[in-house]
Amino acid sequence: MLKLAIFAVLCASLSGCATSGRIGDLPTIAAGAPSSSLVLIRPSSLVGATNSYYVALDGKDVFSIRSGENTQFPIPSGEHTVSVKCFGGWSPTWKEDGKQFVAVEGQSSYFEINPNLTCAKIMPMPAEAAKTQLAATKFVNPANVSNK
Repeated sequence: MLKLAIFAVLCASLSGCATSGRIGDLPTIAAGAPSSSLVLIRPSSLVGATNSYYVALDGKDVFSIRSGENTQFPIPSGEHTVSVKCFGGWSPTWKEDGKQFVAVEGQSSYFEINPNLTCAKIMPMPAEAAKTQLAATKFVNPANVSNK
């Protein structure tokens, strides 16, 4: 029990080390161009709770997200690659997991970010499952800038 209490205090003290939010420019969408919405959800988990995960869209870092958070922002319709990056795992190096997807005009593309043995993984998720996770996580405005 004492170990659990010490772990909880350590997690709470480290959680203030970095903030969530935008770490790069979000995609620009020309006026009248077809657009979609990218929704990122990182459910709460003790595993990796003190680590920020960095999200890249089409190879460009755009957002930092922490355990128990979600965000969404507009993206141009069409083909994209979304990936999650973090430092750690079994060897202390940068790891990345990505997925290609097609953003359909006027629709949202939902992705769930979870820790795994190497660092983190990103997976597409159905809209109904996403709605449940969105209600259980805190929204981070993409206008907020992270201090990484």
